[in-house]
Amino acid sequence: MALTERAPAIAGARALRRARRGFGRVHAPRTDRAGIVVLSALGAYVASGLAWWCATRPPTSLIGSLHTTAGRNWDAASWNPGWAWVVGAAVLVAGIAVARALGPLTASAQRAFWLLSTPVDRASMLRPGVVTVFAAGAGAGAAGGRLAAFAGTVEQWLPLTACGAVIGLGIAALALLVQARVLPTRTLPAVQILTAALGGAVAAVCAIGTVVPVLVTWLPVMVAALPALAMCCAALLRCGRITAAELNERAAIAVAARTSLVGLDPTLVVGVHDAAAWKRVAARRSRALPPGRTRALVRADLLRNLRRPSPFAATAVAVCAAWALGTTTQPVVAGWVQLSAVYAATLVFSTGLRDLASKPDLRAMLGAADRALYRPLMVVPACAAAAVTAVTAPATGWSPSVSAIVAAGACVAVYRLRTRPATAYDGLVLETAVGQVPVDLIRQWMRGPDGLVAAGLLLALIL
Repeated sequence: MALTERAPAIAGARALRRARRGFGRVHAPRTDRAGIVVLSALGAYVASGLAWWCATRPPTSLIGSLHTTAGRNWDAASWNPGWAWVVGAAVLVAGIAVARALGPLTASAQRAFWLLSTPVDRASMLRPGVVTVFAAGAGAGAAGGRLAAFAGTVEQWLPLTACGAVIGLGIAALALLVQARVLPTRTLPAVQILTAALGGAVAAVCAIGTVVPVLVTWLPVMVAALPALAMCCAALLRCGRITAAELNERAAIAVAARTSLVGLDPTLVVGVHDAAAWKRVAARRSRALPPGRTRALVRADLLRNLRRPSPFAATAVAVCAAWALGTTTQPVVAGWVQLSAVYAATLVFSTGLRDLASKPDLRAMLGAADRALYRPLMVVPACAAAAVTAVTAPATGWSPSVSAIVAAGACVAVYRLRTRPATAYDGLVLETAVGQVPVDLIRQWMRGPDGLVAAGLLLALIL
């Protein structure tokens, strides 16, 4: 009541934020304040340590650790710097995907009801969030630029890192302008597709041995900074056009992401994201399923993947990454890369198995044992695993034993992961001198990844 009683005297958004902060300082428990200070100091320590590590590592540290000079005749001088462009394009595509999934600007139900519905200038209320989005985009872009410098073994990494920060800032501003309906909705997908196509073309050129130069001057940074700053100013001026419906559209994904991070359970955010994706797919023409439970389940799983083509795009990315890394790294690393690519492809095609395993009522309606229902839904993922294994087999030397281990290990890991029971948080907790260790929770998390670890150990023994 104390905060609401002061509301009539508030004149603007700044005064409203000041009143909220004062109310929080007065009524927040002292224990929470100490925890916030400790967590903030720990976060600053980790962030500064990572920044120092990235600034002091030699440019060949990341790539050189994945190669062997005896087997590949690799040295820093012969490495193609064009891989920096490939990694930069991949980071940019991933950043656009995150921006599209999160909004990028969202508002909780409480904030939308108690603050944004008041007769206060909406642009003034949203500008702090806009600045936060800018900071996140610039930080992610800088990290991507430094990773690209590592991938291309670029000595002068600072201009490339600054260019990544500027591009990340521009993408954040572009996403905000799309959300504010200043730019059409198809702008971000068009930029994403164009970036992915350019990255794939550069990867193909690098794979055939053509050297792609990397500009390490400050001229590209200054050129990219002009449109990025212009879009930032436009986003700050036009952010008031973002409606409450647009702010709430991706709020569920943001809340699910925070909950999944706290509970260390990614199934929450994945479920919310899939529900939003199927809403975009909308209705489709119904088709009759074939007779027989097994054939009907296989057909339904196939239609599920055909109506939502994102698994095919993810599989294509995994195959390209396996070829790019597998043909230039050590044999053991190439085997692990192939295993990761096959596992990723099998995982994205197994959403039907995940949905059925998480719905005991649906399994009871189908009237069969759980394994009899699970096995047909592994047909499509197993076919995807076999196809990706065959396509990426040249990266490991066409070894039948390696291909068998990779395909079987990926399928076993995905099956165990998708049929894993719901996470229980009331299991055994071990008290140690350094804190609590959730033994039972770790045991539940290991169901699925344990098959992947076993397959990786077998690959290390035979390669």
